[in-house]
Amino acid sequence: MARAKELDTDPRRPRIDKTLYEIYQPGSTLKPMVAIAGLMEHVVKDHPRVTCGGYYELGRDRKRCTQVHGDVDLRAALVQSCNVYFYRLAETLGLDRVYKYFTDFGFGQKTGIGINTEAAGFIPTRQWYVDHYKTPFRIGYTLNEAIGQGNTRVTLLQLAMAYAALANGGVIYAPKLVNGVRSHDKEVVERGFPAKIKKTLGIPQEYLEEVRKGMIGVVNDSKGTAFDARIPDGVLIAGKTGTAQVSQQAESTSIAFPNFQLNRDHAWFAGFAPAIQPELAIVVLVEHGGGGGKYAAPIAINALTEYFRQR
Repeated sequence: MARAKELDTDPRRPRIDKTLYEIYQPGSTLKPMVAIAGLMEHVVKDHPRVTCGGYYELGRDRKRCTQVHGDVDLRAALVQSCNVYFYRLAETLGLDRVYKYFTDFGFGQKTGIGINTEAAGFIPTRQWYVDHYKTPFRIGYTLNEAIGQGNTRVTLLQLAMAYAALANGGVIYAPKLVNGVRSHDKEVVERGFPAKIKKTLGIPQEYLEEVRKGMIGVVNDSKGTAFDARIPDGVLIAGKTGTAQVSQQAESTSIAFPNFQLNRDHAWFAGFAPAIQPELAIVVLVEHGGGGGKYAAPIAINALTEYFRQR
């Protein structure tokens, strides 16, 4: 009983299925979907380049970027994870269109995997912000939502399905756990359940290809946020890092993990491989781990490399 109590009070919540039940701010892993929205709505065509001086001015507010990126296009913004580029994209798109594309990709709704405890995540609407904060709508809400911050929450499975859609040509499939059914005497009575399509997104292949090029650069371009984690001469991987800020300001009281800090950022990497003719999508989250490029990307890249090595 003492051990059970310790597990239940552990701030890491080890008894929770984090892939389905827990929801998180996804950070910059949502930027490829914002890029798709910008391409589909021709915003990228109207604003092909943005100058990043290290911050984005919104009225009297300055929203900071990770660094000064200079003149960037869509590919460079994905490779270097430039917030300023995506702030401009999001402001032009507006929250309604950002919301539409996020929900098209399956965020804010259950995946249909068939497990009762699955969480739906949360993508706020314009009306939700007005009702929740009791103030007029602010453009800053749109900017935060577009880079996976603020009130935006997703599950790991939702993110994996969205990245699979980026890889497979724009199809959202219903996930499945069961590969076959056996009778009481171990005879196979059913096998090979067919894949079920939830939604076909209708994204032109040239748009998907443009976003994929940026995601390839994340890992393989010298300026990419996951470049230091790459494995030279390994399988070609496409992906996106994310470093999601969290609001907790307390540290763990866990006896086993005294240095587990709840105020440290979540580290993300989401991607697929091979980048050409993909076979496998992957999502790695290191809870309160720090930077996504430093802590999550190496885990994902090593896992993908080992998978294809054993193949």
